[in-house]
Amino acid sequence: MRSLWADSIGRPPAFSLEARIFNVICIVSAFTAFANIFLNYLLGIPQLAIVMAIVFAIASLCYYYSRFKMILNSFIIVYMIVMNMLLIVNYKYNSGINGPTLLIFMFSYFLTISIVPKKQYWFWISLNLIIVFTLLITEYLQPGFIKSTYTDSKSRLIDTGYTYICLVFFIFLVTTSIRKSYHTEQKLVEQKAAELEDLNDTKNKLFSILAHDLRAPLSSIQNYLEILSDYKLDESEKLSIKRDLLTSTQNTQQMLTNLLFWSKAQMDGLTVNLGSLNVKETLKDTLTIHKGIASEKGIRLVDQLKKDVNIIADADMLQLIVRNLINNAIKFTAPGGEITVSADVTGNDCRILIKDNGLGIPNKQQKDIFSLKVGSTFGTKNEKGVGLGLLLCREFTELQNGKITFESFPGVGTTFYLSFKSRFEEMKDREPLNIKQGKKSKNLRNEKLI
Repeated sequence: MRSLWADSIGRPPAFSLEARIFNVICIVSAFTAFANIFLNYLLGIPQLAIVMAIVFAIASLCYYYSRFKMILNSFIIVYMIVMNMLLIVNYKYNSGINGPTLLIFMFSYFLTISIVPKKQYWFWISLNLIIVFTLLITEYLQPGFIKSTYTDSKSRLIDTGYTYICLVFFIFLVTTSIRKSYHTEQKLVEQKAAELEDLNDTKNKLFSILAHDLRAPLSSIQNYLEILSDYKLDESEKLSIKRDLLTSTQNTQQMLTNLLFWSKAQMDGLTVNLGSLNVKETLKDTLTIHKGIASEKGIRLVDQLKKDVNIIADADMLQLIVRNLINNAIKFTAPGGEITVSADVTGNDCRILIKDNGLGIPNKQQKDIFSLKVGSTFGTKNEKGVGLGLLLCREFTELQNGKITFESFPGVGTTFYLSFKSRFEEMKDREPLNIKQGKKSKNLRNEKLI
């Protein structure tokens, strides 16, 4: 029932607080007017029955355009103009000061300050006061202008009592809606404030990491170049420095690439192009490049992917994820170690495994491994990163309706698992992707991230 009512008046943030209040007013006005049509006929006041029919039609029309066409301000004005005109008619044909119209005028004032834009307050409030005092003065100066329409005191009592009950019920619904809407808006504001605080903390964390971690490798590159320029070195020394220089450059490029893609994902949004991919073929170039990188460190990278394994994923994002995971494995595996990349199919799911026999992840860091809380750490040869790699892996995996998990034992090694669906039809019951609308992701196949 609550869900139906929320849908009837509109849900935030698509509908503003004023719009939801106005929709409540229109709904209750329509139902109240509809009931009053029959009451006024029973009381022998056919003119007022016609007025109530017009109120019902106007309230229904305003509700339709406000709720479904989302045209608010124009129909607030229409509602206020028509209601004031009809209240004047109601005052004349419903016994003037002896009827319940003044109560309705007071309620109209309450509605005015509830729904009209703030800059229009004084106009509508002044109009309400002018109309009421004009009618009172006119009735006082010309007593015959307004005649009693009640057949007896009982009819007057019923009409006044019924109007009072309707107005109390009306005020209850409107004020309840206002309070609920206020609390909803307050929760949204608190949620947005918390999100902004998290983003600000992430930004500060990121900048502090960058200030330290990018300066160090760039300084190393500068020092290597100065040594090569200022000193005469034999070939073995030059070769050693060049290798160190290459490693430092590769690590710095990886840091910057991850930073750029993370920033793009946060600000511009990414488009995910899901398709059926052959895992071995898609990762072929990535594994070839990283075999050379691993070999330079004395690590063996083993490709155990089968030729017939397919998944539903974005090729560019999948390559980026696997690149980061292999880079991490190389970083935390000592010379002489081994990294294997394999895949298995279990039911409707396919898992890609990146396994190493490196340092493993400390137990106290495992719960925060996919966030910036852990920060960057040194590899077995003092390789350094900004701690964005695994954060990117998680975000990009989830964008593809996938899942990333891991198991790690300090001193033994780490295995990361990437789970994806193997066929499109198996994704029908899954929740839709929550993807920001933005520019298409760049083609990463030809872009080295090492």
